Amino acid sequence: MRLADTPGANGLPLVLRTRSRKLASEDAMSDKIEQSRPPATHLPELRTEHPAPARGSRELTQHRLWHVVPRLTSYGVAAFIVWVILAVMFPPVFTRSSERAVVDGPVNLVTTPVEGVVAGQRISVGASFAPGDTLMSVQNQNIDRALLVELTGKKLDNQQRYDAAKAKLEGDQARLDATDQETRKYQAAAQAEHAAKIRGIQARMAMAKEQVDQQEDVVNRNQAMQWAGAVSEAYTNASRYQLSILSNSKEAIRAELDNALSNSQAAKGKVYLSSTDGAVSTLAQRHDELSAEITQLRAELTQLEQYGKSVDSLIAQEEQRVQRMSNLDIKAYDSGMVQDVLAPPGTRVAAGATLLRSTNCAQPRVVAVFPRSLSNDLLPGTKVTVRVDGVAAPLAGKVAEILPRAPDGEQARYFVPFPPIEKNEIYLIAKLDKPLPALPQQSAGAAADRCALGRWAKVSLDQPWWGHVRTLI
Repeated sequence: MRLADTPGANGLPLVLRTRSRKLASEDAMSDKIEQSRPPATHLPELRTEHPAPARGSRELTQHRLWHVVPRLTSYGVAAFIVWVILAVMFPPVFTRSSERAVVDGPVNLVTTPVEGVVAGQRISVGASFAPGDTLMSVQNQNIDRALLVELTGKKLDNQQRYDAAKAKLEGDQARLDATDQETRKYQAAAQAEHAAKIRGIQARMAMAKEQVDQQEDVVNRNQAMQWAGAVSEAYTNASRYQLSILSNSKEAIRAELDNALSNSQAAKGKVYLSSTDGAVSTLAQRHDELSAEITQLRAELTQLEQYGKSVDSLIAQEEQRVQRMSNLDIKAYDSGMVQDVLAPPGTRVAAGATLLRSTNCAQPRVVAVFPRSLSNDLLPGTKVTVRVDGVAAPLAGKVAEILPRAPDGEQARYFVPFPPIEKNEIYLIAKLDKPLPALPQQSAGAAADRCALGRWAKVSLDQPWWGHVRTLI
């Protein structure tokens, strides 16, 4: 029996099993050589792949990672350097936000219009107040009362003039009443005298008329006798001459009667023409003078009375002012929150001194520093997004003001100092659309925790940088 024909454990001849092992090891070595070769550019060959051992694949993976990681790191460093160079050379294109921003608010100064001593503080630090609320009280017992004294002197002087004018008015009124009584008496006597004179003249007139009538009868009889030849013409002419004399006397008496009647009628109308009405005329003139003086005194009394009422009103207002200034309540003219008290109770202050400072938490501001090259994009009304330290959600706002620089006088209008500024930078003051949400105070009574004043923030423009690039292109 030959060795090749000897069966093995699995039923195959021993020579065949040895040859199969050699073929298997040669196939494995050829597969390993094929995997280490680079892939061919022509069509791949159809061959049967045998799985490589696990240790060989792990070594191949580590070998590839050691070649890829340095290359990716170099690409990242190069991209970062390019980004930094572009950001430095074109800041308006890539810089659209500022982290040098702080929450701030306009400060309201509560001052006192008078000097005195602060008597009380009605509101504590950190408390909110509304318009009309009393904040502090100031007492000043040495308030200037010169105006009150002057007004009181004017009132006394006016009262004296009023009393003098009133006394004179009463005297003139009494004199006018006496004059009216005398006028009535003299006027009655004058009217009686006028009536008696008129009656006498009328009697004379009647007598003269009767004489004229008798003489006319004589003339007519003499004319008849002349025509009969009993008397001469001279006798008749003598009777006619006597008639003319009587007629002229009658006409004179008639004229005197008319004059007396007109004088009496004029006296009744208070027009005094005759010497009989001399006393009545004097009394009437005195009556007119007293009436005019009384009218003037009444007007003067009315004026003095009105002036006295106005002075009394001014005195009342001045007394109220002195009382109010002596115990002055300092009231709020706007809403806000007390940040700090500069003049506690017991402090003596001068007129115009600041008692406390407050801010309005309902109108927060954010002061940010931006490059000057972004001035065209930071016009008032531009929308911005604000992220405040300690606030989870971003807040919307608008640009309210742009300041090329902020001197001490401008910064004094705000409670928190502005961040430092460098060359070619400007200040942006943004106004939030809504008040800040309630924040937990880091320390009780800390001024920086109230209204979130002093918290750092980040202000970003709503326009992205690639939109700005499109506008530049």
